[in-house]
Amino acid sequence: MIFLFSFLLGLALFTWIIKWIGWKDILDVLFNFSGYQGIVILGITLLSWFVGLWRWKFILKSQECEVSNRGLGEILFASFPITFLFTPTAVLGGEVFRAYSLKKRFFLPWDKSVASVAIERLLGASVLLFYLIFGAVSFVFLAETPLKNFKIIALSFIGLLVSGLVIFYFKCFKKESILKWIIKFLGIKNKKNNLPENIEKEIFHFFDHKRGLIWKGLGITFLKYFLILTRCWIIIFFLHGQSGILIALAIFFFVNLSHFFPFPADLGSLEALQVLAFGSLGLGAAAGVSFSFISRGADLVIAILGLIFLFKLGIKFFIENIEEKIYKIFNRKNKI
Repeated sequence: MIFLFSFLLGLALFTWIIKWIGWKDILDVLFNFSGYQGIVILGITLLSWFVGLWRWKFILKSQECEVSNRGLGEILFASFPITFLFTPTAVLGGEVFRAYSLKKRFFLPWDKSVASVAIERLLGASVLLFYLIFGAVSFVFLAETPLKNFKIIALSFIGLLVSGLVIFYFKCFKKESILKWIIKFLGIKNKKNNLPENIEKEIFHFFDHKRGLIWKGLGITFLKYFLILTRCWIIIFFLHGQSGILIALAIFFFVNLSHFFPFPADLGSLEALQVLAFGSLGLGAAAGVSFSFISRGADLVIAILGLIFLFKLGIKFFIENIEEKIYKIFNRKNKI
């Protein structure tokens, strides 16, 4: 019900923006975008995903977990349509599936599978913050028509990330339990369950700066986001004929801001924010909508590919669960 409501709300916003800008202006921009340019964008998108696979593989290797590239890649791609298409936000949602799939396919313990996903998210948030700060500053510096209250929005958005990361790294470097601090802060009674503590130990083990794992993880993550930023820069160049790193950073800020609206596939929110950003930067509102179409189109291709893997893994796990239940039933009968 929540998904349907968020989808309809996003669709209504999308429809209103298209009607306001006008299909003619949007298509005039899109018709200048050729097939080979689309292949370039898709190639960069896939490359960023393979860097993401490299990062996840590195995290698991640091936990002394050996997994195949093929199997891990299938899980990674299969999780994307869950996040991108089937949840109210386009950046969160597939984490549970990824942790479950790691345990199910590679027989990893829960603490390591969950921790690997959490570590990946923490690395992503850490590096993304760096890009967002430069993106917000770039927009303020370049905008011809600054958005009203933009500084408040940017500071709130970045401040939320900074606060969480500062608390995490402060506790992590001091090797103090964040979990116990959260439980105490929320007044939750601590039940006897070692799983959360074991997950936290795995995370602290990776983020121990003396071991050096964190720096390589941040380096790989920096490369992944640099490729995503490059995709923004190239799309702007293809649409407008010229671009610069500061413009790309500014647009990249609004791309990530759109993820925090509760609309599947950023439907409506991406268009709205790109119209504001492109218009303020003097690039044209129609180009902003076209940018959102092209970037979402590349992500949709990845999502469709992911659906194939999701269906394959879903069938595999379903059959395995049925076999486990049948095995348990026969065991009970034999004991009787």
